[in-house]
Amino acid sequence: MNTTKSSVHLLRTLAELSTVSALWPALDEELSFRSERLGLRDCEDALARAEEVVVYGAGDFARSVLDAWNDRSVPVRYLVDTNKNKWGSVWQGYPVKSPEEIRQASARTLVVVACMDVVGISTLLEKIGVPFVYAERDGTVGALPGHLIARSRAECERVAAGLADDRSRFVFLSVLLARMFQEFNFPMRGNLFTDRCASYPQYFPEDLFLVQEGECFVDCGVFDGDSLTSFAIEAWRRGVRNWSALGFEADGENAERARYNLAARGLSDIPIECTAIGTGEENIGSLHLHNCRGEVIEGSSTSSALDRVLEGHRPTLIKMDIEGAEIPALIGACGVIKRERPKLAVCTYHSTAELFQIPLFLMDNHPFYNVFMRHHKAGSLWETVCYAVPKEGRAK
Repeated sequence: MNTTKSSVHLLRTLAELSTVSALWPALDEELSFRSERLGLRDCEDALARAEEVVVYGAGDFARSVLDAWNDRSVPVRYLVDTNKNKWGSVWQGYPVKSPEEIRQASARTLVVVACMDVVGISTLLEKIGVPFVYAERDGTVGALPGHLIARSRAECERVAAGLADDRSRFVFLSVLLARMFQEFNFPMRGNLFTDRCASYPQYFPEDLFLVQEGECFVDCGVFDGDSLTSFAIEAWRRGVRNWSALGFEADGENAERARYNLAARGLSDIPIECTAIGTGEENIGSLHLHNCRGEVIEGSSTSSALDRVLEGHRPTLIKMDIEGAEIPALIGACGVIKRERPKLAVCTYHSTAELFQIPLFLMDNHPFYNVFMRHHKAGSLWETVCYAVPKEGRAK
């Protein structure tokens, strides 16, 4: 089968899928085709046999991959990245070069793509003619980005079965497809599978719940104060006057920017605490937090558990966008969640595993919730949110 025919067949097959269960036969067919096209029948074996490895990526994703390889003898020679400011530097002990350097790679080189958004990378590598595979954060490699999904079929099936409405199942399937099949992307529209399922507003979806009198909104991952401001807008739009909010932000510069932005909009009474939310036991550095300004948040201080910092508060809505630390944060919030049963809006897009791990955590530990999935950025792999709404409290 030639590449053009394969693309047409694949696009039509994926477009016709209506359930997660129907995905697996199509996925197996495509994995077999891609492995054959790459000339790598077994991607893990190719990595084990590689004489030298070039890692495509020099960000937090690549750091996770390199950390996962600590106990393996992977012969990494250098890293490449599209960020010109990184060229010529040494990062995680390896030199960082331009992607053009791959053209000089030997026939013995295997390129491992270690980033979440891979649009355009495969086209470049195929033109160069170098063998390549895609990594997951756990250090495993495969013929597709997001290949962890193929190894987590039972978990994905459980999520689909446990979601509370058909819209959520459509969103979940669409996001899985977008993560694995990133080539169906156009500059203006982005990925066609997330373009088709996006909805707004983020964190306050009116089809799931409404902002009401007495709301106490807790924002974990304040960044620059945008979500807190959006909450105030939603409250005012609905005529809600009795509400409160507070926020937590791990990065000091972000916290200061948020305070400034809130004050400029007349919201200076919303407190922002500079702390990382987690289980309350791990140090901040181990959470691998990103500050959304291209830097990793380092530190040896201990994270804060919501069970502790929300003592004396009665939250009605908790939002978490904390760069992959959502599961630790949920563990550290089990007490307040069981006591107050707040609505939850938890981001699931920072890693492939979060797409199924977060909804399953909520389903398994808090059965008093209906669990939903919504996606809030058309064409993007970012901004997929898992919502948990108390079964007695869903908006009509």
